[in-house]
Amino acid sequence: MKVVIVGQGYVGLPVSMRAVEIGHTVVGLEKDPRRAARLASADSFVEDVSDEALGAALGTGRYTPTSLIAEAKDFDVAVITVPTPLREGMPDLSFIEIAAQELAPYVTSGSTVILESTTYPGTTEQLM
Repeated sequence: MKVVIVGQGYVGLPVSMRAVEIGHTVVGLEKDPRRAARLASADSFVEDVSDEALGAALGTGRYTPTSLIAEAKDFDVAVITVPTPLREGMPDLSFIEIAAQELAPYVTSGSTVILESTTYPGTTEQLM
């Protein structure tokens, strides 16, 4: 199964590592090319994921960190784990909206998209 995890921060990277651990092929989409390059060289910037664990995931050949959205092609499951910072007491949904727009061309019949970002009930139906 090909899994795309959008956002490789403190939620997305651990989710990516677990998915690789149980045998899935994972594309870790990271918007910042420098951060994607760090991940590709087994340099973790997330406290809960050690460099060794990241290196082991890379060593399986089933984890590909990238900033290229085209790598999402042919996914079975996509998980959106982008930030939703508060702005005037409300979550800023712009990162979710961008992620959904970028994934949209790669959604096929039978694929699943999961919104894991913190937001209010109804976001998936109303925004995505």
